Amino acid sequence: MNFDKFQADFLRENRKLKIIVGVGLIIFSLGTISNLLERKYYLYKGAALFEERPLAEEVCRQGFLSIVSGNPNPFVVSKGILDLVKKDPFTLTVNKILKLSSSELGSCHLVLKADEKLMAFKIKLHGHASNPFFYKLLEMEELAAKENE
Repeated sequence: MNFDKFQADFLRENRKLKIIVGVGLIIFSLGTISNLLERKYYLYKGAALFEERPLAEEVCRQGFLSIVSGNPNPFVVSKGILDLVKKDPFTLTVNKILKLSSSELGSCHLVLKADEKLMAFKIKLHGHASNPFFYKLLEMEELAAKENE
């Protein structure tokens, strides 16, 4: 075997190997870059997570507004609150609801402007399948009432 021929074969094989490694690195780099820049969309099929909070917020809003208007809705207000409102009406002129959020499971936080005063309420809900809208307003607590008085 001739050394010059061996060296030529060796260099030719090295050149092929370098081309294969280079092409492999380019493909790997392009794949990695496209994977990093790819937008990912996830579909969540557990609708209960997304539907519970808006339902609770709507029941809070409807229940509160029906109580302060003097005509409580029995479908969204519990019997205990209905009895209390019949004995001692709770009327309030609501100018604007500034914020209504479901703070935790079965509870809402309501901030509103009424009679030119800023007021906040924590509303607790009772959730049961026998209720027409699953939730009923169970308790209303005015927050920071002592600071305003």
